[in-house]
Amino acid sequence: MSGHRRILLLTEDAALAALLPPRLAQEAGSGTRFEAEATSPVQGHARLAEAAGRIDATLLDAAASPGPAHWGPLLREAGGGRPVLLLGGDLALPEGITERVAKPVRVPDLLARLHALLAVFEASPQAAITLPGYAFHPAAKLLQAADGARVRLTEKEAAILLYLHRAGGRAVPRTELLGEVWGYSSAVTTHTLETHVYRLRRKIEADPQEARLLLTDEGGYRLGV
Repeated sequence: MSGHRRILLLTEDAALAALLPPRLAQEAGSGTRFEAEATSPVQGHARLAEAAGRIDATLLDAAASPGPAHWGPLLREAGGGRPVLLLGGDLALPEGITERVAKPVRVPDLLARLHALLAVFEASPQAAITLPGYAFHPAAKLLQAADGARVRLTEKEAAILLYLHRAGGRAVPRTELLGEVWGYSSAVTTHTLETHVYRLRRKIEADPQEARLLLTDEGGYRLGV
């Protein structure tokens, strides 16, 4: 698993909010960059609404009021079934919680669980990513438009979209995208990538000449927001 993952940490513990996000970003490894954001329960409802479909996993501090039984279902729904990990606590897992991680949190253990749970989720048919105008189902290689129309993708087209989504809005150089989608091979050139992007735009853009979703930027490509 490689790319960029957004993690939401819901906690009232100022020390945990200050320490855990940079540790996750620093020690992610395995080609994955974790961008963790901490928010308080007071701000939690608004932040969930803003970030719905753009959070890959949620970390819920068991001490966050009004408690896991309240937050579990909300987090699960906002995340579209993505993993919700409870930090601490000693009762049965409430509805909406995927599993528990003991406190004090050991970052290597937490990262291992995040990698494993995200890999399982992303391989499942129900996994969906929100893109402008579409719900993207990577495992099914399918885009579903708001009006119900379906766009079937090739394996490479789905891989291009998935990697650009994981890049978190940054422009991905052509050589990087080639390496991630095709692997490093002297037989594959940037022309191969450009041809796939051209065909993909014809499938997903209302006007391929005025792209709004799959953009060319800084010598590479990025997704519009």
